[in-house]
Amino acid sequence: MLPPLNFRLRMMLLFCFVIGALMAATCAFVYSIFVSSTRAELDRDLVDAGKPTIDYIRTQTDDVPVLPAREQMLLVFDQAGQLVNRSENADSAIATSIWPLPESRSIAFRNLETSGGRARAALVPFTTQHGPMWFVVVQFTNDIEYSEWQFRDTLFGIWVLSLLLTAAIAAWYVGSALRPITDLTRRVATLTETISDSRHAGALDPLPVVNPDDEVGQLASTFNLLFSRVDAVVRQLRQFVSDASHELRTPLSVLRGETHYLTEQERSPQEYRSALRIIDGELAALTRIVEGLFTLSMADAGQLRLSLEPLYLDEVLDEACGIATPVARRKNIRIERLSWNEVPFAGDQALLRQLFLILLENAIKYSPAGAVIRVSIQLTDEKPHVIIRDEGMGIAEEHLPHIFERFYRAAPDPNEESRSGGLGLAIAEAIIHAHHGTIACVSNLGEGSSFTLRFPSGVNVPSTERAGRHV
Repeated sequence: MLPPLNFRLRMMLLFCFVIGALMAATCAFVYSIFVSSTRAELDRDLVDAGKPTIDYIRTQTDDVPVLPAREQMLLVFDQAGQLVNRSENADSAIATSIWPLPESRSIAFRNLETSGGRARAALVPFTTQHGPMWFVVVQFTNDIEYSEWQFRDTLFGIWVLSLLLTAAIAAWYVGSALRPITDLTRRVATLTETISDSRHAGALDPLPVVNPDDEVGQLASTFNLLFSRVDAVVRQLRQFVSDASHELRTPLSVLRGETHYLTEQERSPQEYRSALRIIDGELAALTRIVEGLFTLSMADAGQLRLSLEPLYLDEVLDEACGIATPVARRKNIRIERLSWNEVPFAGDQALLRQLFLILLENAIKYSPAGAVIRVSIQLTDEKPHVIIRDEGMGIAEEHLPHIFERFYRAAPDPNEESRSGGLGLAIAEAIIHAHHGTIACVSNLGEGSSFTLRFPSGVNVPSTERAGRHV
């Protein structure tokens, strides 16, 4: 079994086959025209050569006139097919090969096989004083066949040379056409190795795009886009693994240290309780990190399932404010509700509560004692907007584009007890996106931050008594 041919060779063979077939058809057509025209000219010459002799026979009074000697062989037959006269160069075998004569009285042509070779005969009817006759002119076709043979060999030689020239042109053209793809393949392999190298930290050199409008240019542009995204994903994955390992290392080290502290010797009940409280806090931190990673992984895979139900968005936000209030009181921080509107919506109540709690806990965490956190919910163009504004330290402008990245911290965590592992805003963004909404942040250093949640249009909630609601 033959090995599969590469694309270059297949293109060359296809190019040569198509051109060779077209050239062969052209040569065959030209050769057929040449043969037809040569034979037609021979037939006209035979008929023209017989006309003077026919006129000569008609003027003779002898029963058997002497036929003039010519290049062609001349024969005369009566209507019954009997040989009446012939020239000296015509033998009886020629006369036998001509019989039988045509039934119709019209000019006819025949190919003859004789001992001297192939011949062509023209049978011309005429009438004399002795009655209807047939005048036959016979000429050997050796010279004509030799000319046809020479012409056929010439065409074949031209076809072979054309095929070789076509192969050379095809090799040059296909090579030139595929050279950009070959270079592109080599560059792609280099980029792939660069991305795979764990030591790679710099920016990727994009593939050259000579002509962005042709297919190769479009392919190079697509590869550049693909590699930029792959490089970004690889960088994010490496950073994620590095940050995750760093975040998990701290609670694990604490757990290991406290466990070793408890097991190395007998401790008092008070020391056991203190160590267990520390262990419980670190386990809670680990739980938050793992649950956050799970939520984000589900969001990345598009499998963050929402349990949609009719609800009132203001009630969920009010519930989240109630949960966050005890934490705020410990820092003497007040949560103030502004522009509180009744907003029907369809969403996942648990995830929405988690979303609001993340933003409220961050506001409490980074606000000084005695600050005020202002929360408002309103409808703008029939779309719910939730705004949470704090009076904290604020976020520098260079950090704002990155605050929703995983494990990214714009400032040191001032409260280790409420440590979220740097996943809070990333989880908040995943939840709001799952509800087809957006989140944005405006912040100034020393003045605080304002987070705005924009939800899509809500749905009507069945009118029921809303017991226990307070604003």
